[in-house]
Amino acid sequence: MCADRVTGDEVKAMVREGAKRRTSFAFCLDPLKDPLMMIQPGSKPEALRAPLKQAGGKPPMLWGTYVVQGDQMEMICEQAPTQMLLQLKRFLKSSRIKVGVLFLDDGGNILDSLKSEATRETASKDADISDISTPDIAPSAVEPLKRRLKRIQPRIALAPGPLELKLNRALGKTVSLINAGRLQEAETLVLVIERSLAALGKDREDEDSTLKRGQRESDQRSLGAQIKRAQGLQAHVARAPGPARDRLTQAIHKAARLLKQRDLNGAKDAMDKIEKALTSLV
Repeated sequence: MCADRVTGDEVKAMVREGAKRRTSFAFCLDPLKDPLMMIQPGSKPEALRAPLKQAGGKPPMLWGTYVVQGDQMEMICEQAPTQMLLQLKRFLKSSRIKVGVLFLDDGGNILDSLKSEATRETASKDADISDISTPDIAPSAVEPLKRRLKRIQPRIALAPGPLELKLNRALGKTVSLINAGRLQEAETLVLVIERSLAALGKDREDEDSTLKRGQRESDQRSLGAQIKRAQGLQAHVARAPGPARDRLTQAIHKAARLLKQRDLNGAKDAMDKIEKALTSLV
């Protein structure tokens, strides 16, 4: 089979070829440091090394196979020097390729990705953290979530194209949930996004660290809510009859100690009992 050289203007034809069948490719630079890429039907990309050399190609060389499915092209790189992978990505990007590209090793692990122009435009239109508007919700309840969203938003752009779209949609939904006052659901979605980024290695934290930090912030917000609850109960206890007031005051002090110890479950149980006792006095 004949090997065909692909120039920047011919990348569209290359994509069409990959949509028909799995195709071999090889890439390197010529003596003038210009991109040199060849494709050939079939699954023996190493056979393209000789034509590349004849065309003036120099090591290092990158080769593999690719296939196009829908708006995504998967390039499985059997030989992928990092320098050449970056050059190939630059070459495809400069050709204004219309599909997203996933660069994989022969074990299926993601090496890199390139988003299509359409994907980049769509991502830029998604909801932004600046869209959060919660005038009726205490800032102390919303700020921790906003901080986490500000931290993860730029990292979403590093995810492969299809996943980036999903994560941006999730971020947009999170903003909507926050604006609706559904903070617990929003926090759950934030944690899902954080874990996805950590699993991809697009975050400086690993997955365990992300979970622990998320739990700390959740506990902190819960602590604030429990403190407000205790303050409200204290006001009701102050209006209770003498003997009951003394007993319930001791219970409030116990709940306060548990809150200081960050025993949120214990404090919640104690305050549940106080509420039940107050109800029986009515």
